[in-house]
Amino acid sequence: MGKKNKVYSLIEDIAAGLFLTGGLCLIAFEVVMRYIFNSPTTWGTEVSTVMVTWGILLGLSVALRDKHHICVDLLYVIVPKPLRKAIDYFAGIIGVLFSLFYTIGGVMIVLQTWRTGQLSMETGVPMWIYYTVIPISGSLLIIRFIGQLHEVWKKRDNTHEVIYLTPGKENSDEYGNAF
Repeated sequence: MGKKNKVYSLIEDIAAGLFLTGGLCLIAFEVVMRYIFNSPTTWGTEVSTVMVTWGILLGLSVALRDKHHICVDLLYVIVPKPLRKAIDYFAGIIGVLFSLFYTIGGVMIVLQTWRTGQLSMETGVPMWIYYTVIPISGSLLIIRFIGQLHEVWKKRDNTHEVIYLTPGKENSDEYGNAF
């Protein structure tokens, strides 16, 4: 992993983590204020909801980078290796297209709320500020999906190793069958 990629990954991790952690701390603060001091804030719920949402949406690209999204590989492991590469390309292209539509839709929402001048009811913050996370997270996803396509492209020998951890089967094929 190059130095730029490490810095980019670190920024992703910090941003997603700070928003998520900050939102959860704000929820805890709101619970204490409401139930212990009987003095709830008017802004706490809204700001914590926005912060947790930002943390989750920014964390989508982190999960994609670390391969933590749901993956069903039941058929993938039994198809021939060249077909696996085609499936990887297809999945990457669909991911880029989805992220592109997601980003464009997010930009449209931001522009619409900016033009209409919508404000938050609790804090008075312009709603377009809250919605900017949508095109930001979409752009981060596009970058990660393009990175995955690049990784597939670099593996030109069509090898996709499937590793099965079956004790005592050192001499087995790629599907875990002993020979």
